[in-house]
Amino acid sequence: MLGALMVLSLSCVEEDKGDAAVQDNFDRQALLSFWADEIIIPAYENYSEELGQFDSLVQSYRAKQLQSDLIALKAQFQKAYIAWQWVSIYEIGPAESRGLRNYSNVYPCDTAELLGLASSANYNLSLPSTFDVQGWPAVDYLLFGPNDLSVSPELRQYLSDLSQRLLNLSQATLQDWKNSYRNSFVANAGSSADASVNKLINDFVYHYEKELRAGKIGIPAGVFSGMPLSNRAEAYYNGDLSKQLFLESLEAHRRFFSGLSYDSLNRGPSLKAYLDYLQIEENGTLLSTRIEDQFDLVKQVASSLDSNLAKAATDQTTTMLQTFDALQQNVIWMKVDMMQALNVRVDYVDADGD
Repeated sequence: MLGALMVLSLSCVEEDKGDAAVQDNFDRQALLSFWADEIIIPAYENYSEELGQFDSLVQSYRAKQLQSDLIALKAQFQKAYIAWQWVSIYEIGPAESRGLRNYSNVYPCDTAELLGLASSANYNLSLPSTFDVQGWPAVDYLLFGPNDLSVSPELRQYLSDLSQRLLNLSQATLQDWKNSYRNSFVANAGSSADASVNKLINDFVYHYEKELRAGKIGIPAGVFSGMPLSNRAEAYYNGDLSKQLFLESLEAHRRFFSGLSYDSLNRGPSLKAYLDYLQIEENGTLLSTRIEDQFDLVKQVASSLDSNLAKAATDQTTTMLQTFDALQQNVIWMKVDMMQALNVRVDYVDADGD
């Protein structure tokens, strides 16, 4: 852990820098337009569409309890949870104001609390105290856990309420982006701490460090606890989905950094292009090349992991830790080197002992 502690110290030193006037002519407004129109809004459109199909199946199953609906529902759960990975990064504007990530994907689910709420039929899912009894982890438990939904109208009702809340949150966030937030996001193209570029870079790096590196890999592998915690893996009950969720999130981060559109058909302004414009390099190698190559290395190291990351946490602990280490290298290059080069101050605090 000594190396990790040294990284933390370095990160904290670098957090005191940034947000000075950036002396360059890189077109930040074009960067923001590409992010909004080619990456973020299309990702939310797809997520809302997948959620709409999921909710339709939930309501059909609640009404009829047909086995065919349940099978289709479980398959659609996987598609919608994958779609979530592509919007989770962008906790800015309407998503931030709604606490979208906390209401959608806090895990592990508190299953005992969930069962108690469902049986009481007395709950308010807008309360922060219910973060860990709703969203995709709670749906994962209801669909793939030990309970028989066909004989429990209370759990079917709870599932319906969870689905409706996920759908309403996603649709409201998407509409805000389309109706007004997109224009204000693009217009806020300065270099201050509250400018859109600075805020979204922070959100991107935070998500990579805390949600991808720590949440999906480090915590289940036992990096912060000294022993594997397999029950802390994402999609714990539908375990074979967990590695795919990790790889989808990794790819979403890679495309955002490199400037590849959500549909992968277009390239545009990006963090990679910004770093190259500033000619940020070390020993003749561009920083952007190091970061992109490291994304590839993470994928390569993770390729041998079991599809069930809860299982991998105990049976392939060494490989999980190697995956964490590969992820950690890009934390250094993005959080320290990249953000310093772009004069962006880190606006969040390390508190997980990494």
